[in-house]
Amino acid sequence: MVLLWGSTWAAIKIGVAQVPPYLFAFERAVAVATILTITVLVLRQSFPRTRATLLASGISGLFNIGTSWALIFWAEQFVPSGLVAVFGAMAPVWTAILAHFFVHGDRLSRLKVVALVLGLVGTALLVGAPAASEGPNALLATVLLAVMPVSWAVAAILIAKFLSRESPIAVVGVGTWVGAAFLLPFALTQVGQPQHWNPSSILAFAYLVVGGSCVGLVLNAWLYRKLRPTTVTLSQVLIPTQALLIGAFALGEAFSVRMLAGAALVVSAVALNARAGSSAPAGEVQPVATAAE
Repeated sequence: MVLLWGSTWAAIKIGVAQVPPYLFAFERAVAVATILTITVLVLRQSFPRTRATLLASGISGLFNIGTSWALIFWAEQFVPSGLVAVFGAMAPVWTAILAHFFVHGDRLSRLKVVALVLGLVGTALLVGAPAASEGPNALLATVLLAVMPVSWAVAAILIAKFLSRESPIAVVGVGTWVGAAFLLPFALTQVGQPQHWNPSSILAFAYLVVGGSCVGLVLNAWLYRKLRPTTVTLSQVLIPTQALLIGAFALGEAFSVRMLAGAALVVSAVALNARAGSSAPAGEVQPVATAAE
């Protein structure tokens, strides 16, 4: 999962350089939702049926796919792909805060509070990282990216409370259809703009659909059934690190000292959050899923 999600940020960067971002995101969502729906039917699995599970699937898809993909795909036109991944890494920290109030047995501790403070300081550094020469869109993108992990945390709580017993393939499939519906109006605004489907953009698209979503998202949901939430959370330490390295060496993205300092604080916050959770007695904490790309 780390290998897949740590490299999807670079694939998004390659794709939006050739295809308008909202169209690229919408087409990815439709492709993923179609593949997963067919898979559920072939395997004869069940889709969520109750009002609570359908609503939870829809809201989690709205946050994890719809709003976040619209923002991420647009933002990667102005912000380095590795930096976008670092913002996303704050999701487990926010999830820990919300879980204190909504998930039985997952309580705040001093380490978790310290993790939140470190993460907020790191996020503040990252928000102010774009230079004035990069334009207002870069600053707006970082502000919105700082808020995005909170919506992922809300979706994670819904998954933990209502969807832990549902088929991961079906849950991701339903959520992706909702995300595609949200992305449709944005995509319609870019219909008619040039789309350059060359080998690099096609390969990036295929990788995002199959690796990042059909395998990555379903695998993430499945892992929360098998491993402690804090164990899976450790992946958020590795994913942004990998994304930063790929962005620097494969895409030639430049990072300032301020960006690296903010990234280090965020990664430290995620590691502390995972360390704090590891002391919880086994069996007390319900599964909590977090989104990634």
